[in-house]
Amino acid sequence: MESECGKQRHGGEGKRKNNQTFSEKTKETLSKIKRQCSRPRAGNEQMLCTIHDNTSPGYQWLLPGWVAEERHMLSGRVYRYYYDREGRQYRSQSEVVALWEKFGMILIDN
Repeated sequence: MESECGKQRHGGEGKRKNNQTFSEKTKETLSKIKRQCSRPRAGNEQMLCTIHDNTSPGYQWLLPGWVAEERHMLSGRVYRYYYDREGRQYRSQSEVVALWEKFGMILIDN
C-alpha cells in the first residue's frame, strides 16, 4: 500500500496509512534508500512524500520489494522515483521497464 512522509518526518518504520504493515521485502528496500523528504534544503519548497509498493493502486506493475516514491510539491508538481531492492534510484517507469527488459523480463499491461 502506501505510506506518507513530510519534510520533517518520514515513514521508514514500515507502517502504511491504514495501519497495515509493508511486506518484509518492501521494508528492506526502505531501509536501504536515502530519504530525500527528510532533508530540508535551503530554498526548496515544502513537500509531501508518499511511498508505494506493488500493492498500491496504480503500482501493481512493480516487482515485490521495489518501491515508488512520490514527492508532491506545493506548486502541484509531482516527482516520482523508483527504487530497486538494493536501494538504487530510477527516475522513470520507462527506465525501470528498460532495465527489466535488459534482463529478459517482460511487463504485461492489463
